[in-house]
Parts: sequence; structure tokens; C-alpha cells
Amino acid sequence: MRILAVDIGVGTQDVLVYEEGKEIENSYKLVLPSPTRMFSREVRKTKEDLVIYGDTMGGGPFSRAVIDHVKKYKVYMTEDAARTIRDNLKIVKGYGIEIISDDEVENIRGKKLRISDFVGSIIGLLSSFGVDTSFDAIAIAVQDHGISPEGTTDRENRFSLIKKGLGKKIESLSYLNHVPENLSRMRSVLHSVRRWYDGDVLLMDTGPAAILGSMEDERVRDKSSIIGVNVGNGHTIGMSISERKVIGVFEHHTHLLDKKKLEYLIKRLYEGKITFKEVFEDGGHGAVSIGENVPEIISLTGPKREKMKGIGIFSAPGGDTMMTGPIGLIKAVLDRL
Repeated sequence: MRILAVDIGVGTQDVLVYEEGKEIENSYKLVLPSPTRMFSREVRKTKEDLVIYGDTMGGGPFSRAVIDHVKKYKVYMTEDAARTIRDNLKIVKGYGIEIISDDEVENIRGKKLRISDFVGSIIGLLSSFGVDTSFDAIAIAVQDHGISPEGTTDRENRFSLIKKGLGKKIESLSYLNHVPENLSRMRSVLHSVRRWYDGDVLLMDTGPAAILGSMEDERVRDKSSIIGVNVGNGHTIGMSISERKVIGVFEHHTHLLDKKKLEYLIKRLYEGKITFKEVFEDGGHGAVSIGENVPEIISLTGPKREKMKGIGIFSAPGGDTMMTGPIGLIKAVLDRL
């Protein structure tokens, strides 16, 4: 089996080509700028009106660049592209952005910018180096808050998605060949890949994918009781895992955490005492637990893990911490298929 795995974060997109029977250490890898950073640079160097179309993608730097741009120039966005800024298009319009149809794109004056989370040129780049791009499956990780129901905050809605894995194998927090309607970003990625690829496609959130990948570190792999923590640029997620099943989870905002607070949350997590209220009221997304799980090992991964040094080991599956997310995606594909 041959799998293309792409973990799309805020800072980088990490690419791994998996070939059955080949060591991960000898697999082809790429670490590239994330799409949101690529497109934000395009926006910031543009000195004219913008017409943005394409897919719903991760916001972050790109969204901030567009909101700054509309203060000096006109910005037109198709509905799918505009959901990159916010799923609620009334809020998008409130920034001064004009929503247009796909048919209007070519008729409006201004620089045209097509956006997408999955940049197809990755396939061309691999092919230009002689890499076989006839994959049996493509797996992509992105972070998706989901479209919040009326009266529900983004934080509550995101956590309701994460806690669906409670009591199940961590691999179950993935979607194979379909994505629920309320996950606009993942659905957009799936549709963009489906334009040119008809094989199996797996989508997964970046946090669980990274924790799943960290479990392939040789120091973690054989442990039955694990606390896995992904300290991301925006979010920090911690999972209590027993016999590969999720028995507790919390998610917080990384900028609101220091080492002492994370240690406290981890302790509450493995004691089975952590509550939704204490994390949510502190500005995080929430927490839930169904039991105690004193860890044999605490595994840390993610781009901000250095600030938490000393809490646990720094996982590096296949000897490369940047491949933690892609390796998690590969494990999910192999499990689901």
C-alpha cells in the first residue's frame, strides 16, 4: 500500500510518502510553508482590489491579512472562500467583504486569488523528483471547529466533536471517504481532492493525528497507559489513553498555558477528575474523563512543546518530530482500511 499523508498546520504542512515494507526513515518527506501562510503573503503584497475564490481553508494568518486588506481596498469572496474567515457569512460581510457568486469572479476587476488547503502542486513537485504518485490512499489532517449550532460557541462545538472519541480507539477520530455536513473545512478539503482523485481519502483533526503519531515513538509504542499531549501553535490537546482507547481528553489554548498549568491539567486528566467547567471557564474548549489512568509515560509533541520541557518525553516517531502528524494519519488509514 502507498499512502500520501499531509498534516496541514498554521506554520507548516508536513508531507510523508508511505510505502508498505519501506522504513519510515527512508521515506520521502517534505516540510513546507502552510497554505494559510502562503496565501497571507500573497494578500499582503497585493496593492489593489482582491477577488478571492476557491475552497474553505484554514484562516489564521490568511484571515488576518484579508481583514487588514479590506481596510484599504475592496475584497470580494465567493461563499466557500469566505467561510475561511468565518462560517457565519453575516460576520464576514460585517468586515466589509462583499460576497459574490462563482459566476461573477471573472467579471470583477482586481487580482484573482484561488485558495485551497490542499495545494495540488505538491503532487507535481513529488512527480518532478520521480516519485510515483499513484497512491492507494490520501490522508490529510486539518483543524476544524465545525459550524456551531445556534446558541453554541465555537469552543463548545469543537469540543463536542473531540469528545466523540471517548471510549473508542483514537483512530476513530477520523473520517474515511465522507465528512459530516457541519465540518466545513474538512468537507472542502475532501471535495478539492475528489476533483482529481477517486481513491480512498481520510480526514482527521491535527491534534488527535499528532497524538496518534506520537504513540509510534519506540519509547511509547509498547506502553498500555499513556498521556499524549500535542502543544500546538493555537491549541493544546491532551489525551488519556489506555489500551489504545481514549478515556479522557482536554483541549485548551496554548497561549493561556504555562508549564505549571499544563502539569496540573495532566494530573487532573489521569486522575479522572478533570471537568469541562474548569477548562472552559479558563478560556479553553473543555474536558471530559471516564476514569483514572496513571500513565506509564507522558509523550509531548507539537511546535510549542519546548516551553513544556520536563513534563514528559519529546516524541519523535521514525526519528523525526515533524512527521508525527503524518505518521498518525498513516496509522489511521491502515486501521480503517
